[in-house]
Amino acid sequence: MITVPPVGLYSIGVRGLPVPALLDFARESGAGFVHLRGGPRGYDLARRPGSVLDAWARAAAEMSVPVTGVTADLDLADLLHPDPSVRNPARGELERLADATVRLGARWVRLLAARPPTTPEAWAGRTLPRITVPLLAELHHPAWLTPTSLTALGPLLNGGLGLLADTAQLAPALPRPAEDAVLARVFGAVRVLHLSNPGTGLDGPGQRAVAARALARIRSGRAVETAFEWTGHPRTPAECLARYRQAVAWWTRLATTTPSAGLGCSPSSPQP
Repeated sequence: MITVPPVGLYSIGVRGLPVPALLDFARESGAGFVHLRGGPRGYDLARRPGSVLDAWARAAAEMSVPVTGVTADLDLADLLHPDPSVRNPARGELERLADATVRLGARWVRLLAARPPTTPEAWAGRTLPRITVPLLAELHHPAWLTPTSLTALGPLLNGGLGLLADTAQLAPALPRPAEDAVLARVFGAVRVLHLSNPGTGLDGPGQRAVAARALARIRSGRAVETAFEWTGHPRTPAECLARYRQAVAWWTRLATTTPSAGLGCSPSSPQP
């Protein structure tokens, strides 16, 4: 029997809900966990009073819908910036966000990585700060899967940085027909997968390859926490729920029609 990995919900997909209402929405939708947008463009966790964070943690426990991860608006490049006036504020913000993450009971913080290095040596000798939870980066630019960026990224991954693989962000970066070889270079560090629908569905070029690689990793015994990300419009609860259900059906078909995660084969692609 094929087990279909569960799919949580990323809070970015629905707007205007306070955290307890978001958790209730996730529970009613069948999502067993939530990824929370934690920066100033989201719930701004670093500036919330401890009493509020504690109340949200209690709500998560009562509803059995934990917040398992938090996303930051911070960019990886700022944390490695040579100028202390850029680097130090970013690191201070990250430390505050990490403390809030722990208070919520979440397990990781994700950074954006929207500005890849311009040379292989750009970040040579630089290290990321140690925080109280694991740190992930989301590769948010097509240049990340070029040799220059992969060379600069390697020491950070070897030093413990994990990755969040977003299907919509990674797909445009994949060179064809060598996409599988390129994914193999980074997927050893992937800890979280977002099935990301920007309004065009989940089965665009490359999206299925990313999801299939995550399934292969899961089936090899590695943990890859998977959630749905809706970035289309409108971001209403009703629309988000409909898109979430489509994503779960797509993921289920992918898991059940490609038992070996589909690497190296091309069965009919699921359509959301």
